[in-house]
Amino acid sequence: MILKERKWHILIALALGTIMVPINTSIVNVALPFISSGFNINLMGLDWVITSYLITLIGLVLFFGRLGDMYGHEKVYLSGLILFIFTSILCSFSPSITYLILSRALQGIAAAMMISVSLGMVKKAFPPYELGKALGIYAVAIAAGLGIGPAIGGVLIGFFGWRSIFLFNVPIGIISFIICLFVLKRGNGEKVKWDIPGTVLQFTTLFFTILFLNRLETGSFDILEFFLIILVLVLFSLFIWRERIAENPLLDLSIFNNYTFSAFTLALFFNYVCIYMVIFVLPFYIQKVLHYGPAITGLILTVSPLLMMIIAPFSGFLGDRLGSRPLAFLGSLISALAFYFMTWLTMFSSIYLVIGFLAILGIGAAIFQAPNNRAIMISIPEDSVGVASSILVTMRNLGMTFAVSFASLLISTTINKTVLESQVLYNLDSYNFTQGLHLVALLGTFLSILMALLSIWGSRRLKQVKPIVKEIITS
Repeated sequence: MILKERKWHILIALALGTIMVPINTSIVNVALPFISSGFNINLMGLDWVITSYLITLIGLVLFFGRLGDMYGHEKVYLSGLILFIFTSILCSFSPSITYLILSRALQGIAAAMMISVSLGMVKKAFPPYELGKALGIYAVAIAAGLGIGPAIGGVLIGFFGWRSIFLFNVPIGIISFIICLFVLKRGNGEKVKWDIPGTVLQFTTLFFTILFLNRLETGSFDILEFFLIILVLVLFSLFIWRERIAENPLLDLSIFNNYTFSAFTLALFFNYVCIYMVIFVLPFYIQKVLHYGPAITGLILTVSPLLMMIIAPFSGFLGDRLGSRPLAFLGSLISALAFYFMTWLTMFSSIYLVIGFLAILGIGAAIFQAPNNRAIMISIPEDSVGVASSILVTMRNLGMTFAVSFASLLISTTINKTVLESQVLYNLDSYNFTQGLHLVALLGTFLSILMALLSIWGSRRLKQVKPIVKEIITS
């Protein structure tokens, strides 16, 4: 059990450690050309530097969430933090691309250990009437990591080379570990028989899902892609069957009988799909169609994360007082409006218009996420927080992966991928790419409207938590 009187110290420690996970999801993208030059390999062969990290992160996050419920969330988090520091050093000193890929896979395991239990630890640290505010601050760490990752990477690479981006984790991790040692009380979970078949099926299902999505990004669909999608469906069916009959399942499927949990979790997945479709597509539009440089592009893309960092804590605070439904609904509608506005972009649009639309999207996402996460966490029993936290992390990272695949497919319907290899686009090529951007924006609009509907449907059985005077005084 975590000591509630140390709740803010706990939140700072967890946010400081957790921020490394999204940073390392985004920071490597900037370094890929330099890693390619350092190891003298083709850029196309570097996919696994990113993919290996995502596969182990997404594939094992549910496993470690369940492990935290059984053996203690604090133990799993601290072990992951130590492993993350160690694997960051391994990545930095990798002598070959093979070693780097393997080290990134190990780093993904460490990230899964940390991120799978951290949200549940935040829930345990705070009383229900302050949970929204705490989750809003936690959301700041995630948004900040994703937003500042490329900027940090660019500065470090410019001064110290690509290997320095991994060493950046070491001092942050050490500081977080020291704080955690003082504020976390190592608790014990409930020891039960482990569901090994379920664990293997879950990991292989996610592994081949990510592999299929990566293949799909190329725009082709041949016999291999057909085989992969059949394999994913078979493995997923076997996983569901196994979890239904298992005495102690890895994933207790009854959690999805909770309408609030299911609706808000699906809405969160749609939200991340929407956001990362834009993050993936807009750099191409800004650089190739509007002809701005990478430095300006990077600064423009920080608009949404920056606003999310500012607004999310206030959104969580309001969620504690007004309830989750009105804010989640409002945030969804603002996001839908932002995506619809993006259909107005042309090959001649002002960059200030792009900034304005990104600002609206950032406001919408900030208003939506903290109340949405609050609704999820207060709707589940205390003994399921580890698994629920893991499901949220899985949805977030799968949303990012699906976003790239969806956006790539939509763009490929309007412009040839070989044309996109040009540094800049002109005339008809610019127009064709902009049409693809409009398709992405329309999909974002549709998914955001679905988010709003899910927020209403999921809130029907959500118990709103009212502050208790005695709890406020003694907290």
